[in-house]
Amino acid sequence: MSNKELASARSFWKRKELLAGRRSWYVEVQEISLDSVAADAVDNGLVDEVVAVLGTGKEANVYLGLWKGSPLALKVYRLHSTPHRKKAKIGYAPDMMGAMAAREFTTLDKAYRAGVPVPTPARRADNMFTMRFLGEDEKAPLLKEAVLDGPEQVAEQAIAIVEKLLRAFIIHGDLSEYNLVYHDGRLFVIDFPQAVDLSSRVDRSAKIESGKDLLLRDLRNLERCFSRFGIELDPEGEYNRLSSWFESEYL
Repeated sequence: MSNKELASARSFWKRKELLAGRRSWYVEVQEISLDSVAADAVDNGLVDEVVAVLGTGKEANVYLGLWKGSPLALKVYRLHSTPHRKKAKIGYAPDMMGAMAAREFTTLDKAYRAGVPVPTPARRADNMFTMRFLGEDEKAPLLKEAVLDGPEQVAEQAIAIVEKLLRAFIIHGDLSEYNLVYHDGRLFVIDFPQAVDLSSRVDRSAKIESGKDLLLRDLRNLERCFSRFGIELDPEGEYNRLSSWFESEYL
């Protein structure tokens, strides 16, 4: 082997060792079958049966489960693929998935107790949790897909959701027409993995400053959502009102 080839080989293995170190928090992705999810959920006492996939996302899948004959939504944090040059796939390790599920379930429960219209949280185990299924014979539509009865009133509900969350020290952080569900004339908010919890007094001022950008982004997203219904919102005005109230009450 020439010196050039030897140097190239050493460089290859050095890069491989570095990548192995960087991936120490990860495990290889394995596709999760419906049967596997059902077995885990039943073993953990969350449902009696898993019957269908309701939706898939970057970090979690949502399934339709049954508990004593009643439908529940089952959210399961899973390994997720990340593209890079070699198209390999990496995913969060099991302990990290459990922590992510616990964090979202805690935020969901806190929002529910504060009167925010969210799917009622039920139980959590490891990397999965159950909550109320929004729908009847089929799942309720996302705001993106919904035909609204009185879009002005629904827009008011959306602003009220942001305000109720803030009063509970929560900023959603990723609010859009993809995580607002329209069911029985009411708007429900779902998906809290990006939420910011401002309840701790530790570094609260810094958290509020960083959360302000997310709050304004949520409000601007609502403006875009409802513009297609011909509704004009004032995200900057709502932002000034809400941030001023929050600072005066809690700083």
